[in-house]
This record gives sequence, C-alpha cells and structure tokens, in this order.
Amino acid sequence: MEKKATIQELNLELIRRASFNNFDGERVAEDLLANQILWQGVVMDRGAYGKDIDLIKLRDIADNYWNVDTLFILAAEGKEEELMDLAKSWDANEVNWMIKPNLGGGDGKVLSVWWD
Repeated sequence: MEKKATIQELNLELIRRASFNNFDGERVAEDLLANQILWQGVVMDRGAYGKDIDLIKLRDIADNYWNVDTLFILAAEGKEEELMDLAKSWDANEVNWMIKPNLGGGDGKVLSVWWD
C-alpha cells in the first residue's frame, strides 16, 4: 500500500511551489525540512486576517498559482531565537512574533514571515 503524504508534507510542497518576488519557496521548504527541531508546524496563507474572507487563492488556482504571502511557523519550545535567525535569512519584508495567536485554545509562539 502506498504511503499517503501527511498534511504537513502537503503544506511544505505548496510552500516549495509558491515562489514569488523575494520569496524562494524551494529554499524555505528545504531550510524548514533541515531544521525540523525548531518548529512544530508550518503553513502558508495570506496575512490579511480579521478582514473579510479572501478568496484570491480560489481565483488563481486554475492557473496553478498558489497566491499566498505569509508563512506561519509554530515554534518548538526553547527554539524561538534560532527559528527567528533562520527566518531572517529568507529575505522577507517582515519577520515578527504574533501577539496572542488564535490556536484554538492551544499554546505556542507563532512566527509570522511576510513577503510583499
């Protein structure tokens, strides 16, 4: 029986394919895989939260374009500084810790990495 990819593996593949402007998806995905000890989970989406639902990804998916701009990384406890250093090497426009991220009742520090 063929092994199915995990949700995290699928997200890393989307990150790998999402290169644009200064965002090098291949490099970021490789760095994340090489430094899995620094994080618990990684997703990429659009950073305009708290606003109306943004369906730009739906608009662009038929053109095989994953329209995202912000990487969200749930840090491994005690690895926050190392994770920040890694993220700063990716030529992002902004790298910030989210204040009180909504993790559905869970705890953790989330690093937000945004490219224009």
